Amino acid sequence: MGRRRYFRLTLPDARSAIGVLYPAEEEGSRRRWNAARARLEAAVRVPAMLADDEAGHQIVEDLGAEDLAARWQSSPPEDRAVWVRRAVEAAAAIAALPDPGINPAFDAALFRRELDLAREAVFDILAGRPLDASERAAHDEWADALVAEILGHPTALCHRDFHGNNLFPSGERVAVIDFQDLRRGPDTYDLASLLWERTTLAWMDAAQADAAVKWWCDRRGGDPRALRGRLERVLLQRAWKVCGTFARAVAAGKGEAYRRYLPGEIGLVRRLLDRPGDRRFREILASRESLLIY
Repeated sequence: MGRRRYFRLTLPDARSAIGVLYPAEEEGSRRRWNAARARLEAAVRVPAMLADDEAGHQIVEDLGAEDLAARWQSSPPEDRAVWVRRAVEAAAAIAALPDPGINPAFDAALFRRELDLAREAVFDILAGRPLDASERAAHDEWADALVAEILGHPTALCHRDFHGNNLFPSGERVAVIDFQDLRRGPDTYDLASLLWERTTLAWMDAAQADAAVKWWCDRRGGDPRALRGRLERVLLQRAWKVCGTFARAVAAGKGEAYRRYLPGEIGLVRRLLDRPGDRRFREILASRESLLIY
């Protein structure tokens, strides 16, 4: 979110809107948000632009206080499935768009840095037991191989943070916010973000995820089995990155929410480390898991 500030405003006609204040150093973010919105609006529901003085002040449509994460939490399983499908349809619509070039595509340096930051946060900072030279070499070999693998996947346009807190029920559609980091990347990246993240970990299961994969393939084409295999590798990279984000927040004392979600994220990573090339890193994680402060 950077240093942007948001305010709920009441308009003269009693409607509400969201005021956005961009400090000077966030001007690039404002321009990227505007450009991404212009590219997305023909394909998915995005907030309407009500005013922009091009000097760091915007007024945009208020999509309401209930995001998709909250809707899922309050819904029975059959209704959750309906909204998962609608979110998958929105992600597939984004994936079908040409890349507007607003941000550079995902690359090895970005993915690799995320994995290194996770290693540091989980092992060095939270567990208090950094990897020794042999373990570090094993981690780096695993990370390099994983990054090379996912960069070999088919690519598509990605929202970048396609999860329940950035999605809103809007009639029978899913509306999308926080899209300024739009970029090209592995074709399953947004699907991984949607299906297995902190707001879905408590109830997402294999059957629901398989249904979502089928819906995606119905929209985008492709073999569900092959897509599922790619999805799990991209999800592994993203889940370990998220573990690092949560571990750093827990170590810094930034709230109980991260502490509550971290065990689920660690468990997700453990489940996904299921290929022969993952064995050594799985052992390293297991050797330190008892040291993590949940």
